[in-house]
Amino acid sequence: MFSLEPELSRLRDEGVLAAEPAAALIARERREVVSLYAELRFLIWGGVMIIMTGVGIIVAKNIDKLGPITIAAVIALAAAACYAFAFIRKRAARASLVVDYILLLGALLASTDVGYIEHQFDQRYLLPLIVFHAATAYYFESRLVLSVALGALATYFGIERRHTFIWDEHSDNSIRAFLCSSIVFAWRFIDQRFHPKSNFTRVFDHFGTNLAFWGAFLLMTDNDMRVLGCLLAIAIAIASATFGVRKREETFVIYAWIYGVIALNVLAFDRMHEFGCWFLPLSMVAAIIGLFFTHASLRRTAT
Repeated sequence: MFSLEPELSRLRDEGVLAAEPAAALIARERREVVSLYAELRFLIWGGVMIIMTGVGIIVAKNIDKLGPITIAAVIALAAAACYAFAFIRKRAARASLVVDYILLLGALLASTDVGYIEHQFDQRYLLPLIVFHAATAYYFESRLVLSVALGALATYFGIERRHTFIWDEHSDNSIRAFLCSSIVFAWRFIDQRFHPKSNFTRVFDHFGTNLAFWGAFLLMTDNDMRVLGCLLAIAIAIASATFGVRKREETFVIYAWIYGVIALNVLAFDRMHEFGCWFLPLSMVAAIIGLFFTHASLRRTAT
């Protein structure tokens, strides 16, 4: 097995590396130290999702007993407690992984509360909620809360800006998705311009790219616009793959393969009808092979 232990030992002996960091690096090369960061993130995220599920169940079962005002107040207090905890930890300069997910829990509770109030009292507070989430994300430098803000923005364009079922207005829904994607990318460039040390760039990139793909896919549900939707999705897939290779971001290449192959299959079925069924297995095999070689190529470039 390839190991950098001899080189690290030599650098330590030559005084290039201090003893303490060298010992940590050598321990990692020997597999004496194993990072549990990803596992901890998953477990904490799972805990947040379980809490949110419990909140939903409690609200559903006790809405008649407690009343809407009491439920809204309790959820608001729980969200405020999460924000207060994160604020105190930030002031004490004791940020941690747990704090970031407590902050996420607070943002989700706030979103739940606003959604509940809108449903019960027919009020519209989603736009102020987006501003609040965005301000919170920047104050705490939290990508998780920013993702909640972008999700609320997509909800605003997808739900509050339409008055019919999502499949009833294919072109209008597509335009809203593209408009939301454009706003996300504009926000991204403004963030880079005025927030030089931003760690939000890739969050904007992921949201904007997926929204653009969904806009193209919504066009595919319209018989008259299906070909245009397929061609747009293929064009976006090419742009996503180019960006991913250039920036060594494998996820964007995966987006390109998955969304691009779906668009090609829809186009094949639309143009070739029953003969399009032969294209499906071939495209799947090509996508698997392409993903394998793309992954191997990006790994070689990274090393």
